[in-house]
Amino acid sequence: VTNNTITTLGAAVNTAGMVDISSTSLSTGNLVNLETTTALSTGRVLNVSSTSTALTTGNLVRLEWVPGSSTTATTGDLFQINLGSNGTLASGNLLNILDSSSSIFSVSETAMTTSLPSNFTAAGDVSIAYDINFTNQTASYIKSSGPFYLEAGESFESNDLGLMQVYRLPLPDS
Repeated sequence: VTNNTITTLGAAVNTAGMVDISSTSLSTGNLVNLETTTALSTGRVLNVSSTSTALTTGNLVRLEWVPGSSTTATTGDLFQINLGSNGTLASGNLLNILDSSSSIFSVSETAMTTSLPSNFTAAGDVSIAYDINFTNQTASYIKSSGPFYLEAGESFESNDLGLMQVYRLPLPDS
């Protein structure tokens, strides 16, 4: 885009596409802007859909950044979802990944929810601000593959470590 003019529309880098938009001169700004007025009440600004039964190795959408050298660095986000200061979701999510119309991962204004087992494979600590609630009423476990320690509070504090509200605790045999 030079002076708000598309330098190439059509037969660009990907000549197999129906519409290719390419620019070698864009250094700031946006290559494509999709905007709507305040009148949009239903529908979508962008709708990508396919009924293809032949899609086996391709992608419906691909977002990729391949810098020309390993010294390229950015301080921005590669993908960003923003709900403006006047936006409020009465229901729904900022992001919702579905499998056959069932949510498997969603992010709302107040929570991240997943119906999948989660793995945190990076070395380091996991911090949780409040409670952990195990909701399986059959059994819940905390397991360790090595030594296991429970510490309450900071080293300079004197905090209790308590076992609270144990119901029907079996009594040891006399």
